[in-house]
Amino acid sequence: MRGAAMVKMMMYILIVGLSGGVAVLLFWTGRTTRLVHRALRRELQVIRDELKQAEHHPARQFELLDPIYRTVVFRVHSKVNIKRTELEQLVSDELNRLIKNKRSALWSSVTVMGRSALALMMLTVSLVGGYAAYHETQTMGWPGSTQVASSSATILDETFELPAQVATPEELGQALAYHMSQFDETFSIRYIGKSRDFEQTMDEAWDWLEMNHIYVFRLSRGGETEYRDHGGYVDLDVELAYDMNIEEAKQIEAKVDQVIGEMPVELSDFEKVKYINDYVVLNTAYNLDSQASPYTPYSILFNGEGVCEGYALTTLLLLEAAGVEAKYIAGEVQTGLHAWNLVKLDGAWYHLDTTWNDPVPNRPGEVGYDYFLVSDATLQNDHTWEVGDYPLTARADFQ
Repeated sequence: MRGAAMVKMMMYILIVGLSGGVAVLLFWTGRTTRLVHRALRRELQVIRDELKQAEHHPARQFELLDPIYRTVVFRVHSKVNIKRTELEQLVSDELNRLIKNKRSALWSSVTVMGRSALALMMLTVSLVGGYAAYHETQTMGWPGSTQVASSSATILDETFELPAQVATPEELGQALAYHMSQFDETFSIRYIGKSRDFEQTMDEAWDWLEMNHIYVFRLSRGGETEYRDHGGYVDLDVELAYDMNIEEAKQIEAKVDQVIGEMPVELSDFEKVKYINDYVVLNTAYNLDSQASPYTPYSILFNGEGVCEGYALTTLLLLEAAGVEAKYIAGEVQTGLHAWNLVKLDGAWYHLDTTWNDPVPNRPGEVGYDYFLVSDATLQNDHTWEVGDYPLTARADFQ
């Protein structure tokens, strides 16, 4: 693919060189003729009526035309680098064509304008070829295209690669994931893909990130983006705020490993899910006014308090660390926005809401199971979500 792109770019460069050269040649070789033609037409316009009256009087014609001839030679000679004798011959020939007859005058005008139009056309071809060659360098990673060396960042044993170039919404999502996994508060990304609507491209990138890396997606509480469309590429500037920092993220990773390490060995997947449900419920109290951000696993794991998003993210991290496939769901309940999990057991999906399994007000030592491995049909009694965005569950609750 890179070889084909190289050939294509060399063709563009060849087009630029040839068309640009022809345009310059036409422009400079025709410049003197254009100046002479315009000057003569302007002077002849002044004596048009007198010249018509002297149509059959050569002596009178000479009296009228000789001053024009000399004036044009004088004016044009000061503007061009050409021998005077050559210029005099050019002015004489052009003057004869213009006064000979209407057909000859028309042909002279067409010739001059045609050369100008051809020069302009070749210049346009050169500019288009130049733009195409420049755009090709953006996709090839040539100097000037601001491509970056591929880098990677790791969080919770998951590695995020920074693409060497960003040309699709997915690659834009990958670049966002890389920077967010490092808790970069400000960063820039150059997008070189084709995009008629970059706002839509950004939406698709954020959707990809949410669908594939929900933990990283939820690290940020929002921010601002600004982009500049340069025609062949877009520069995106991002400024984000986070609910925790990279040191707290490392502590979360260590705590997750500790919790799973203390889990009894040889548990079935069902027993792992129950163990994690019980751990989260028994060690957490629902509290919006927590010491750390209540939306984070850090608040759940280290302060023992938080809200549904913190519950669901913590449950997700623990389940994945235990080797159980799980997902994070964002939906609604009667009181507003809510979050919980989907868990896959024996090839089927089930809902797990550790927040609603935790009694409120908090009752230490008590664990609820009303929302433990239930079906869509059961959960739809008091939860709503975009069903099409998530896998369908088993028809009945887990038995």
